[in-house]
Amino acid sequence: MNARVARSVFAIFFARLAINVTKRYAYPFVSPIAASLSVSAESIQNVVALSNSAGLLSPVLGVISEHYGRKAVMVGVMLLITGMCLLAALFSSFGVFVVVMFVIGIGKIIYDPTVQAYFGDTIHFSRRARVMGIVELSWALSLFVAAPVTGYLLEASTLQAVFLFIAVMSALGGLAIWRLVEADRKPDAAPKRIRMINPLTAMRAVSAHPPAVFALLFSLCLTVSHEIFFINYGLWMGSAFDLVLTALGAVTIVIAIGEVIGEFIVITLADRFGVKRTAMVGMLIAAVCFFIIPTLSFSLPLAMFAMVIMFICIEASIVASFPLFTEILPDARAVMMSANMGAHSLGRVAGAAFGGLIYKHSGGSFLVIGIIAGLIGLLAFVIMLRYVPSGGHSPR
Repeated sequence: MNARVARSVFAIFFARLAINVTKRYAYPFVSPIAASLSVSAESIQNVVALSNSAGLLSPVLGVISEHYGRKAVMVGVMLLITGMCLLAALFSSFGVFVVVMFVIGIGKIIYDPTVQAYFGDTIHFSRRARVMGIVELSWALSLFVAAPVTGYLLEASTLQAVFLFIAVMSALGGLAIWRLVEADRKPDAAPKRIRMINPLTAMRAVSAHPPAVFALLFSLCLTVSHEIFFINYGLWMGSAFDLVLTALGAVTIVIAIGEVIGEFIVITLADRFGVKRTAMVGMLIAAVCFFIIPTLSFSLPLAMFAMVIMFICIEASIVASFPLFTEILPDARAVMMSANMGAHSLGRVAGAAFGGLIYKHSGGSFLVIGIIAGLIGLLAFVIMLRYVPSGGHSPR
């Protein structure tokens, strides 16, 4: 990786770290945040869900960089998030909190596809998994930043101090992108891109291209299977091991460790092993874990070990799919990656709802939940195996 690319990767990584902190800081501290805003814990959970639901708008809003250019949109998003966090730092009210969290969610669904499209434009396919894996590492590392810093600031000060910290991070991220990221080609030089800004046109382009449709189905099935399992595993651990609080604390560590290892697998191996094979094998192993974990109620260490493997494989599969999918519509990368983010968001919403229904109608049988999640995971594997091209054909 040359110095020019390294500078761009560092700036984009740092800015994305700041954005991801805004998405992860609230989860471990729902109760103290609720107390600081004088609302119920359920109200904070609903705001977090509202912020996450912004991902459903990604196919509409994520294509903005096709018109205005990648770098300009990245800087604009960081300025928007900085402004929102400063607003929350100045005014401590639940109404402001709701608006700020939702707008930050909008910012993320614009920023992430723009970054993926930028690397698709500028990094050769043979090196793209490594670069995109490094940037995706910001998701796992954000938990290590968000948890201790938020805990310290909430104890020593107020929620407004947390938002001030994030505002400073976001401002520095925007400055880093402005100064260090190589400019992308001007939209005026690519008339196809301007036409693609129309969301209806963009979605028609995706739906008319079978590999793009199957790529989105892969993402949808992967996320649905994982969410069905994830939404119910805490209940299972509580009944199987009688360790509710321990399990809740352990899962934070498990998720973070699994995500970091999964992302390092993509960084170090995916370009050589093949991004399609990495995504495919990761999904297959994760599906097998869905089947096996419910049978491990006799051993907490074995169950946690299997969960670590599952998180590693899910994360590796997701991250490896990003560089692969940037090649499916190379003339409209932001369109494709925005649609992909929308598929993941839809999968989270549908998986959580479906997982709750399965739990209710199966009488809380985690074995049934594991079987259904495993079957959907196997479907994702077959889709990737049979219908998603290997990529690497764009001329650069």
